[in-house]
Amino acid sequence: MAPYGYLQAEKITFTVEDTAEIQKVELKDDVPTGTLVINKKGEFLDKVSLLDSISGWIAHLFEYITGALKDVTFEVYALEDIKAADGESQDYYAKDELIATITTDDTGHAQLDGLPLGKYYVKETETAKGYVLDGEIREIDLTYRDQYTAEVTFSTDWQNNRQKAEVIVIKKEKDSDRVLEGAVFALCAKEDIVNADGKVIMEADTVIEEKATDQDGKLTFVADLPIEFSYYVKETASAPGFATTDETQEFTFTYGDAEQESITYEFTFENEPTVFEFTKTSLTDGKEVEGAKLKIEDENGNVVEEWTSDKEPHIIRELEVGKTYKMVETMPADGYVTAESIEFTVEDTGEVQKVEMKDDITKVEVSKTDSSGKELPGAKLEILNESGDVVESWTSGEKPNYIEMLPIGEYTLREEKAPEGYLKAEDVKFTVKDTGEVQKVVMVDEAEPPADQPSPAPSGSTPKTGDDSQMGLWLALAGLALVGLCGSMIILRKKKD
Repeated sequence: MAPYGYLQAEKITFTVEDTAEIQKVELKDDVPTGTLVINKKGEFLDKVSLLDSISGWIAHLFEYITGALKDVTFEVYALEDIKAADGESQDYYAKDELIATITTDDTGHAQLDGLPLGKYYVKETETAKGYVLDGEIREIDLTYRDQYTAEVTFSTDWQNNRQKAEVIVIKKEKDSDRVLEGAVFALCAKEDIVNADGKVIMEADTVIEEKATDQDGKLTFVADLPIEFSYYVKETASAPGFATTDETQEFTFTYGDAEQESITYEFTFENEPTVFEFTKTSLTDGKEVEGAKLKIEDENGNVVEEWTSDKEPHIIRELEVGKTYKMVETMPADGYVTAESIEFTVEDTGEVQKVEMKDDITKVEVSKTDSSGKELPGAKLEILNESGDVVESWTSGEKPNYIEMLPIGEYTLREEKAPEGYLKAEDVKFTVKDTGEVQKVVMVDEAEPPADQPSPAPSGSTPKTGDDSQMGLWLALAGLALVGLCGSMIILRKKKD
């Protein structure tokens, strides 16, 4: 049996010579050695697939396969004092002494032979480009097994993680700290992406992933991007009430500090709200109309905003791009008629978009005529509103009186004084309707009778021609004469028969 730390020696055959001298036979025990074998692996880009997404947005999955990782360098140190097997010779290595540096080859294999038995530890000092340095220190046990094991081998497979990219987008209102929810951004390939075999698996300008900003105005893309390619981020749908920006922001995912698990790329996009200018103007002079009640309705008839027009246009911000709205006049200003509603669609721009609603005015034509329909000048006329206030007065002329901008409602046309030779007419009630058409009102004056003629009797009565008693006498005489005539005619007919 060999001493601890040594190998069992092979048998030796010897011949005893014919001599009285001492003959020596030396049996030498060999010392076993250790071998360290490291197989280093990593992930390599293989293919990409399009994922189904219930949100309707695009998402791709990059798929990787495991393979040999070359150019990974290790340092091997003594974990303890490595002593000579006989316990008397000089120690091989002191604790924490650097023994050797080894690097993986094309097959991902690194090997160190001929190590004195003992315990060691290994540190990874450099890793392949695109991978994270493995900071874990690993212990290697190459201690003596038995007298029959000439080589103690420690073999292991270790894998390095790929360095990954984290792409973050922050969405804000321009010139403000306000963050915006609901903006959709796309992460795109700026160049063709090829796999480990050099095959193009994604063409340039392909949308890799789409996501929307959350309530904090933030999104993080989750695509596991291949390293050493260029990408860009663009907005594909604006936040509600804001215009889409044409800005794109680019980056190249390059290898960073080997100890970093991921590299962060953060981009901030600022957007301008949609801005609308609503004007209510007069169809006659183009000036702003004050006092009209207006509202904006969405596609479902919901009221977005209401206001009363004044001297300046009304501004509304953050109407949603692509949606159709309606500008509705609920009550016109005094003297104006209700305009037709205007539908408009919000365009994707930060420029001011304008909607103008024009109001026509009311128009009333008042004719003062005689019984033949001819215009009668000289009558003093006035118009009273429902409260009895005089809103218009004039003296009639050769043409009808034209009045503009009487507020919609009920009115009374009254004649204060008739022209000479005419009787004053009764009041005429009329309604100013909600229309831009000319509305006509006619008042007729009857002529006074001549001085030697009795005045026109009231409707339904018999005109007076003299004293009431004389009139009765003449009626009685006429009746008697008629009776006598009838009697004579009857007698003559009988005689004839």
